[in-house]
Amino acid sequence: MTLSHHSAAGTNAGFSYQFERALCWLAQSPAGSIIGVETEDDVAVSGADSSKLLEQDKHSVRAAAEPFGNRSKDLWNTLAIWIEALDTKEVVADTTTFLMVTNKVLPECIAQQIGRATSTTQITACVAALEAAAKKPPKQIAPLMERVLRHESRTSLLKLISRCELADGSLATAGPALRKETIGHLQLPESCLAIADSIVDELLGWLHKTALAKWQQKQPAWIQRDHFVNQLHAVIGLRKRQIARERAEHLIPVTEDTLGQEKGSVFVKQLHLVTDDDSIVDNAIREFIRCNIEKSRLSTEGNITDDDWKAFEVALLSRWEKIRARLIRMKKAAPEEDVGFEIFTDTTEDHREQLAGSDTEQVYLTSGTYHRLADMIRIGWHPRFKQLMSKLIVGP
Repeated sequence: MTLSHHSAAGTNAGFSYQFERALCWLAQSPAGSIIGVETEDDVAVSGADSSKLLEQDKHSVRAAAEPFGNRSKDLWNTLAIWIEALDTKEVVADTTTFLMVTNKVLPECIAQQIGRATSTTQITACVAALEAAAKKPPKQIAPLMERVLRHESRTSLLKLISRCELADGSLATAGPALRKETIGHLQLPESCLAIADSIVDELLGWLHKTALAKWQQKQPAWIQRDHFVNQLHAVIGLRKRQIARERAEHLIPVTEDTLGQEKGSVFVKQLHLVTDDDSIVDNAIREFIRCNIEKSRLSTEGNITDDDWKAFEVALLSRWEKIRARLIRMKKAAPEEDVGFEIFTDTTEDHREQLAGSDTEQVYLTSGTYHRLADMIRIGWHPRFKQLMSKLIVGP
């Protein structure tokens, strides 16, 4: 036996298919619903109104496969399982929908007849077709055929046919068509449409993980639709924040003219209290300008609110206060200008504060905000910045 022959591609594809189907039901079911994977059926949907949907999934990777064929185990085993559930009162026909699903496009067959049957005449014709197909049955499915056509279960069979539907590959049951339907039910915001597939993949991962955790705890894999919605909103929120992330500094050029316009700003005067290095001052001005540009863009186009910016500033203020208090205490013997320069460098160099719950990538967003706070004299670098800045602004 070669390794290429030791494969379970079909089985694994079928198992994954159940999760794709379950995800589609999670996306479209109303509040209060729970969706099961390998619980009461391959996929089951239990509504808050006591309604129930039982779904049998038959997925095949073989080109010639014909799931739910007239004399196939797929069809007869599915019907036998459901009739048994009706006979034992495990499910109530009037509140239950039975759904046969396959990724294949089926030719005209008994399953197609059952899926269309609504009238007494159509239902009776389906029973007759089943009886004809059960003549001279294959040995391996003879017991299933006998179970389905058992006289004592005829009432259950008639109810089952009236409540049974078929969805084959012509009805967006698998692959890209199923994915498209799932995305449509998610009602994603416009900003997430371009990455919709990635969002669905992440939700599938969450569904797999949640089901596995329940199985490991010897519990059935019932997933609450409301928990799914919470996860969906968390994924959307994360993607919005990623979309809203600040641009790299090289994408925001700062001209010499723009640089010169800020030379007289308050935050620049604050810097001159602790350094005469023009390159440091110019770099600070660039950070200040880039920060203001991105703050405006993120507020307009992204998912960054005024409260997010306020929380961002509060965190920076708290950090500055701690650095300032520590250095003023530890550097009592040092010149005030040197202490101030160390406060400035320790505060602004290489720190990237979180914004709206996500890490930022560019230093200028943090350091530029510090300069904006310094421009409002809410912070400063020199130990006596408030006193000195008061004189500089008001005059002697």
